[in-house]
Amino acid sequence: MRLIFGAALLCVAAWATQATAQTPVPVGKGSYASDLPAELEKITKIERQPLNLVEERDEAIPTNQWWTQLLFNQYAKSLWAFPMKVDTSERGIDVFFPTKWSPGGNDPLCEFPLSIGAADFKPAGSRAKSWSDWTVTFRMAQTPQRYMDVTLGRGMPCVWIESQGLELEIALPGKDEPTYFDAAGKPMSQPDAGDCLGVTIAQRSFGLLTPPGTSFKEANGKLSVRFTSKEQFLVVCALPSAADMSTFYGNAYAVPRKATYSWKYDQAKGLVTTTWNIATDPLKPGHDRVIQGWLPHHYVKTEYTIDFIKPEYLSPRGRMRCAIGKEFQIGFRFDGFVPTLPAPKSIGGEHDFSPQRMSDYLTKLADKPKFGSDTYWGGKDLLRAAQCTMMTQQLGDERLFSVFRDALRSALVNWYTCTPGESEKYFVYYPKLRGLVGIKPSYGSEAFNDHHFHYGYFTYASAIMMMHDAEFTRDYGDMARLVARDYANFDHSDKRFPFLRTFDVWEGHSWAGGTSSQGGNNQESSSEAVQGWAGLLLLGRALNDQAMIAAGAMGYAVETRAVMEYWFNESGEVFPPQWKHAVTGMVWSGGKVYGTYFSGDPAWVYGIQWLPATPATHYLAREPAFARKLFENMCEDYQRNEAREAAQTPKPGKQPHVARPATIESFGSALGSVMLGYVYMYDPQWAAQRIDELWSAPKPEIASNAGEMTTIYYQTHSLRSHGLTDWSVRSDCPTAMTFCDEKKKRTFSVWNPTDQPEKVTFRDASSVLGTMTAPPRSITVTSTLDQVK
Repeated sequence: MRLIFGAALLCVAAWATQATAQTPVPVGKGSYASDLPAELEKITKIERQPLNLVEERDEAIPTNQWWTQLLFNQYAKSLWAFPMKVDTSERGIDVFFPTKWSPGGNDPLCEFPLSIGAADFKPAGSRAKSWSDWTVTFRMAQTPQRYMDVTLGRGMPCVWIESQGLELEIALPGKDEPTYFDAAGKPMSQPDAGDCLGVTIAQRSFGLLTPPGTSFKEANGKLSVRFTSKEQFLVVCALPSAADMSTFYGNAYAVPRKATYSWKYDQAKGLVTTTWNIATDPLKPGHDRVIQGWLPHHYVKTEYTIDFIKPEYLSPRGRMRCAIGKEFQIGFRFDGFVPTLPAPKSIGGEHDFSPQRMSDYLTKLADKPKFGSDTYWGGKDLLRAAQCTMMTQQLGDERLFSVFRDALRSALVNWYTCTPGESEKYFVYYPKLRGLVGIKPSYGSEAFNDHHFHYGYFTYASAIMMMHDAEFTRDYGDMARLVARDYANFDHSDKRFPFLRTFDVWEGHSWAGGTSSQGGNNQESSSEAVQGWAGLLLLGRALNDQAMIAAGAMGYAVETRAVMEYWFNESGEVFPPQWKHAVTGMVWSGGKVYGTYFSGDPAWVYGIQWLPATPATHYLAREPAFARKLFENMCEDYQRNEAREAAQTPKPGKQPHVARPATIESFGSALGSVMLGYVYMYDPQWAAQRIDELWSAPKPEIASNAGEMTTIYYQTHSLRSHGLTDWSVRSDCPTAMTFCDEKKKRTFSVWNPTDQPEKVTFRDASSVLGTMTAPPRSITVTSTLDQVK
């Protein structure tokens, strides 16, 4: 979630004249601030705001989740459990069961809800009662004696309602007369007493499961539910057809009390196995299983033994398939990456690599080091310095290597140390919400927006620094751990931060909105979310923290799979025919938007998913033909938009818009470099040619911009020298890559930031190719491997 640039920058600028005395809390030789600075409290009241909880809980409060808005709004809206959506109000809850897409295909059409409440029931709000990794229970209470507890689970096509002191009423939607059916799906003339009732209304079918002997009665467009025993529950089931009633009657009587997500990373196989465990509370003897739904990223290009059943559902992320059980496993491929590509080589021919131009780029950056004062732009500057540190090492330029390494160390030490009286470049801990916020914040990061975007730059840069400086690791490694734990706490038992703050374990991607909104949560830059996992994995390698490595591999493997589906529709399973775009710019809880928070330029809709340019983003070009087609689609969208703007009548005093072609020159320096940073991954020759043409242009501002072009030039010519990423080869090291050129010659690269040599084995689908021994604290590149006998 990003705020509009102007407002956000004003927010950052407001810090310039502020200074607050802080008491540092030591962490190694680093430190963070002990409490909130006064100026921060003027910007946000999040830490002081009372939370909508049934009772106070001595644990970290989840932010950035699909249900987070429950904590911050009196009545929560857009609680997308999939396939259903739940809204709360002063009357109770509305349960929506979308069955078709909106005309534009941006989200499923939410209409004709079942409205569930009770006579004279006016709940004061919706309050979170309990939660687990992909479930939540909230309470709608009028008094301590009159309430209903509602349980939702991601991908679970049921809403569990447990009531106290209420005779529930269901307002039936639409103008049609309802029809009824029994547990077997057979028609009934009217409601009857029992433990279940099926109803079809407004072209939607629902199963209503209750305790035995429950009385159902329809009158005046409402269906009353009168319980005749101490048990008082109602399970609302979404049925694609009346015939599905029997499936739910046998498998929907268990409330999911706790859902736990875990994983194991097998380095030798390059496989992350995720495990999904659901602890249930049977509402009916002998019923302990649930119906759990799965999205395309779960079942496309993965390994699983799940037995899918009918029914299937329309969802905002495409087709949702279902299975019955309490534990499931899904395997995701993880191929690994290095933090920096091998050094480019001169290979002859047109548009060859120029060592002098490379040196000029690096010298410009070294002469004027720049580090922004907020966590987003400052984080990007840290990454640039880290990349330059690695590039100069690879190129053998010891002088510039020392300059960048020292500048990077100084900048990170500044951030990781709280000095009383300073107004920027330090972190502060929120004691109630249990989070770490960098000062200065930007784009709402003080309210937990975008932490994975911002802090992924810090963890990536810190890992590279640690490779080159063991003393930095000893002194500031624990502060880097804290920053990582804020957005990606992978340990359920660590109560300093919520578990995986920004990651939606079921939907497979991250959320950016810290406190969410009544329109649901959202995420714009999918690639920066992946950058967060890349930083976590590299930091784990630098710290030799196996649990952190496994968490980074898990997040990277799962989120890259989700990104290719939900932002790019790689399998064709996700976008409906009504959606006339090749991508989405923002994913929301209930749909998607072709746009960005900060620009109306269609090229940025694509571009914000293609940055930063590092080896960790090469997943975008795993299928080169698909990547090329996306770039062509971007150009077409850009040109259509330019023609549309040119055809509009200009405002008084304004010049008519002149349509521009889709070229790097038209995109400008920032966006143009993003585009080159995407194309080089699948066509480095074209990227090299365009860079040279820009360099020779009468006004070479784009190509001469060292801040934007240094890493692009290096990486373009690295792949031009060594070939594209070879996805047919994998290794038993998480920080290794293989490249293959047009002559089928392979280049192998391993990053070993540890103190010990590492033996790394490379293999393809049929055999072991050989091994490499990577020396300590090195990035090793070779075109030959030791043969394994």
